[in-house]
Amino acid sequence: MNPKQLEVFGIIAFDGVIKNGLRLHPDGEHLLHPMGNNITIKKVKTGEQSFLTGHKNVVSALNISPCGNLVASGQVNHPGFKAMVILWDFEKRKMKANYEVHKVRVEDVCFTNDGLYLISLGGRDDGCIVVWDVQKGNPLCSTIAGKESSGQAITIARTNIQNASFVTAGDETFKVWRVDPKKRKVHGMDVKIGKIRRAINCIVVDNLDENVYCGTTSGDIIHARLYLTESNEESPKYPIMIGCYSKVPSGKKTKTYEGEVYAGGVTNILFLQKQEMIVGTGNGTVELIEISKELVAPIGIKTKKLLVTPRIITYRTGNVCATVTSMIRYKHDLILIGTTSCEIFEMELSSFKTRLLVTCHTSAIYDIAFPRNRSEIFATSGKHDIRVWKLATQKELLRISVPNFICSSLCFDRNGGTIISAWSDGAIRRFALNGGKLLFIICRAHTKSVSAITITNDDCRLVSGDCYGQIRLWNAKSETGQLLNIFKEHRGPVTSVHISPDDKNVISSSVDGTCIVLDLSNFSRKFVLRGNTMYLATCFVPSGVQILTCGTDGKIAYWETLDGSLVREIEGSTTGALSTINVSHDGQYFLTGSEDLLVKLWEYRTANIVGLGLTHAAPITASAFAPNSKSIITVSADGAIILWKYPFETSSTPDNEIEIPKTVCVS
Repeated sequence: MNPKQLEVFGIIAFDGVIKNGLRLHPDGEHLLHPMGNNITIKKVKTGEQSFLTGHKNVVSALNISPCGNLVASGQVNHPGFKAMVILWDFEKRKMKANYEVHKVRVEDVCFTNDGLYLISLGGRDDGCIVVWDVQKGNPLCSTIAGKESSGQAITIARTNIQNASFVTAGDETFKVWRVDPKKRKVHGMDVKIGKIRRAINCIVVDNLDENVYCGTTSGDIIHARLYLTESNEESPKYPIMIGCYSKVPSGKKTKTYEGEVYAGGVTNILFLQKQEMIVGTGNGTVELIEISKELVAPIGIKTKKLLVTPRIITYRTGNVCATVTSMIRYKHDLILIGTTSCEIFEMELSSFKTRLLVTCHTSAIYDIAFPRNRSEIFATSGKHDIRVWKLATQKELLRISVPNFICSSLCFDRNGGTIISAWSDGAIRRFALNGGKLLFIICRAHTKSVSAITITNDDCRLVSGDCYGQIRLWNAKSETGQLLNIFKEHRGPVTSVHISPDDKNVISSSVDGTCIVLDLSNFSRKFVLRGNTMYLATCFVPSGVQILTCGTDGKIAYWETLDGSLVREIEGSTTGALSTINVSHDGQYFLTGSEDLLVKLWEYRTANIVGLGLTHAAPITASAFAPNSKSIITVSADGAIILWKYPFETSSTPDNEIEIPKTVCVS
């Protein structure tokens, strides 16, 4: 029986590292951005999401045709393999065409102004430009993007009037191109920039195709004049640089003073009108500027540094606290800004007031947990923080920050009012869900990093495990962190701990190849489960009569709780370790996630795969069933949170509403 693919209804992720990865559809109603192997299409008003799925590796470039009916994307691949470029039908949300010409990586993609041709630029291992005929569905021509003496081209920008022209730039390379469909060639002309040497990050062409502006890694802006003709022949004049501008320093009015450059380089430019534009920089500064109309040094002033004389006038300044990678105009008075911190900001042009719209984890997520009787919220743990999310809107409700430490595991108490968490500094911290206030901390709960934690169903005892293989029992009611017992038999890090439904036993898994079942009444060993693997996760089934385990050998094992005997062993994955396993609340199904990026939903009784998830782009680290059995959530090493629809109908009672304040950071 072929398993059905699990349906995704939400993804909490934004890959802000990709330059110009945030795109606004020409209809003004949809935002597009890459997320791992997929492209997310989000309706701005409702937040409804749909996805373009087809890439086999991480998406590295994205663009939308001028008319909006097509979307193009490129990806990264392993060294020695071809990287795919896909052309999508936006309305049908389906792949229209694809080609694999570039080696290893597609650096950028761009449509020509008339939408007839798709231009793709290869990365360092390729260095080629490919022109794809959109109507005929085949390549028109290709050429080398730059000379051997120059560096790599990394970005493309189309012209706004000329139908078959575009501009490329990068490390000491800056060229204007024209496509000749009759001769099946593409002609390139170097922009004459004299002796200046710059690495260009971004390009923007003005509305009349007369001028092009480039942001550089050195923090200044290059201004060049384009000489484009309407004929298909090459321009009689070569494009030439007008100047390389820096900022007018505040409080300095002397004409011979050298200008100030942008810290971190100019990483993105958004053209507004005439000489006005928005500049985004490497240190998060966003400025509204105007290029000075004075293009030469005044008569009588002797200076040898004409190329760095101040020419930029700043009107407004803001900051988004991270490198700006994307900027798009939204409506009349708003711009949307994407950053390397995987955040999207909304900024008003009139006042430069900034509001955070989208945020997500920027690195691996280590654990996920729901309150026991509520499904409308869930919490995730990662580097530096714990985040609480609203399931319906995928919005962050609360952020609890502990700088410089990793939260490796977390759980909710029975009432869902507090979060108990395990940290890499060896501490156990308990926070209030309402506001994120630190209620108590057990400092040095373990000698080294605490790797796993759980609480009994009656909220009386805490069980924690560390990276040295030690398990400790705590009084959960004590605010001073009363230690009740210690158990040490594991010879490797503890990867998970789980309490039995009747609160009588706890099972721990370890990379030493053992799972130990302890009697909670006296904290003594009942029996040991052994296997030829490093166990990464284990759990009791809801009835408590059996135990499920998984590990690096890719196998799923059923064990009897009564005596620890092996009942069944099945192949969970043939290519990667199984890192997480969870059983549904009715006990009929269980979920596994693996390092081969696959999410599998199994029928517990028959051990058949009934659902398959293919959306993740990084190894899966944790998973959870919602208490109302309507959704499944999985998280991965790239910081993505993926929400899946539970494929079977269940009868469940409505969740109790819970009030949580807006996003708060607690240190």
